Amino acid sequence: MKYMSFNRSCSYTCLAYMIEDYDLDYTDKDIAIEIKLAYLFYNDTRNNEYLSGAMIQGKRWFDLFLNRHSLEFVENKYNKVDAITVIRKSGRKLMIGMNLNTGKHAMVYCPSDTQSFRFFNPHYEKDGALDFFVYSNKEILELLDDEVTIGYIAHNPKIVSPEFELYDHSIGYLDKYTVDIIEFCSVEHTIEEIMEMRESLFAGLLLSPIPLLEFEKENELVECLKKLQKDFISALQQNKQTVKLVDYLNPIELNMCVRKYKDAIRKNTPPKYENL
Repeated sequence: MKYMSFNRSCSYTCLAYMIEDYDLDYTDKDIAIEIKLAYLFYNDTRNNEYLSGAMIQGKRWFDLFLNRHSLEFVENKYNKVDAITVIRKSGRKLMIGMNLNTGKHAMVYCPSDTQSFRFFNPHYEKDGALDFFVYSNKEILELLDDEVTIGYIAHNPKIVSPEFELYDHSIGYLDKYTVDIIEFCSVEHTIEEIMEMRESLFAGLLLSPIPLLEFEKENELVECLKKLQKDFISALQQNKQTVKLVDYLNPIELNMCVRKYKDAIRKNTPPKYENL
């Protein structure tokens, strides 16, 4: 059984579970280390958010791992009614995002001969959660988005080289991030306004990359980011109507952390593979 080993890693745990069908035995942590996930940083301009760590997911990112093994991740979008038909007819494992009570959660559909839908449920080992859930047709409809992305793994012996430039682009995105976060922090905001930006702006630097950087033994960078995280939490705990975050998140310290992060990316960009 595959279990989550770092925060928000449900999709990478799903990937580890799915590649067992190709005789590949990896954990989410193994995959993250192999593709140097800790050193990827991305600006999703479509959704206006900064992503890092397990927040970075989907074909172009999964293929950084899969392409090494002559595999690729295939994604297709459907409306939820058509998605039900696709899922039911599938003879292969499918990765799908489900809207559970705890939030969006990647799960794997496991084909079966029954009328029910059996899903692998990524979770931490010994946390008491079930390894599998079984849903009815009605329950699935309630758990899916109106537009559903369904992903699966396919063998492709003619695979092209992964997008290694994604690592180089991470440095540029960090530069843009620094400008945006300092600009936001320099203006007074209500706590509610800050919380609305927690995922799209702050998590990308102050939360998601930390466990992955710990895997990579980037101790100095981790301590730098944890100090910023602590200062950010302190600002949220102030009993004030409005807060200017720059009074808590020191721009000099933030720039120093970003410089350390960019240096780490430069030193750890994966080499290209001779067999691709």
